[in-house]
Amino acid sequence: MAVEVDGAALSVATRPDRRQRAHATDAVAALLEEQQFTLGEGPSIEAGASGGQVLVADVSSPACASRWPVFVPVATAAGVRAMFAFPLQVGAIRLGTLTLYRARAGSLTGEQVADAVTLCRTAVAVMLTAGQTPPNGAVSDQGAWPLGGPGEGRIEVYQATGMVAVQLGVGLQDAFAALRARAFTDGVPLARLARRVVDRRLRFHPDDFPDN
Repeated sequence: MAVEVDGAALSVATRPDRRQRAHATDAVAALLEEQQFTLGEGPSIEAGASGGQVLVADVSSPACASRWPVFVPVATAAGVRAMFAFPLQVGAIRLGTLTLYRARAGSLTGEQVADAVTLCRTAVAVMLTAGQTPPNGAVSDQGAWPLGGPGEGRIEVYQATGMVAVQLGVGLQDAFAALRARAFTDGVPLARLARRVVDRRLRFHPDDFPDN
């Protein structure tokens, strides 16, 4: 890679509160995206929410541990030492994120940051020319996905979120938080847990969440 990293992942926003992994270069990059999605924290999440670059030279630093207390142990256990997340956007419309990682600590040079931005522009161009962005600026759930298939299980996650919202009598945001918390507590991927909800093998009960 021009930016001299060990791996990368591209995630696409289907709505402001929804993301799908479009492509990952390796298992570690896929793990990083999946865990950030599950835990709701990390460089990719911040870049997607803020629309700014999140460049982390040392994931194991105390500052990062304080910033992302749940995600950092996952990243370091996977052998990741540096992460660099870049937003994919057209004007004010955020299409997703490009996240790069290294197995060694260290910052990107100015030239490497510029190369990463060029990669982002290329990704945006591919997304637009592939017809993934309809007139309202939202990325279609049924797009062409030229960079690979959509993140596995994400449709089930969205279906499960709606089902949990009904079961608990809460809004979608709180339902999604409940799903993430259960996945983390049970130590299973969010997509696998969501599939159990959709298949009606798992039901959430209001009594399990006394603060609701």
